[in-house]
Amino acid sequence: MTLAFSDLALYAIAVFILFITPGPVWVALLARAMSGGFQAAWPLALGVAIGDAVWPVLAVLGGRSSCAMSRLWFSSQWEHC
Repeated sequence: MTLAFSDLALYAIAVFILFITPGPVWVALLARAMSGGFQAAWPLALGVAIGDAVWPVLAVLGGRSSCAMSRLWFSSQWEHC
């Protein structure tokens, strides 16, 4: 499968728009910062940053293990027929 440069550029623009769109985390962080200042907001910001770094890794590892388990289950299922 090949991608034209225009397809890649369109995809990059869409991802960038999604990246800059504020979500519920930004609303929570803004509310925490406005109500308690930096001292109240930094734990939430740190937790979000760590979660954003760890979650994709765990998702990939979980996907790999579920693929391995399904391959094991499907191969053992047909051996006994």
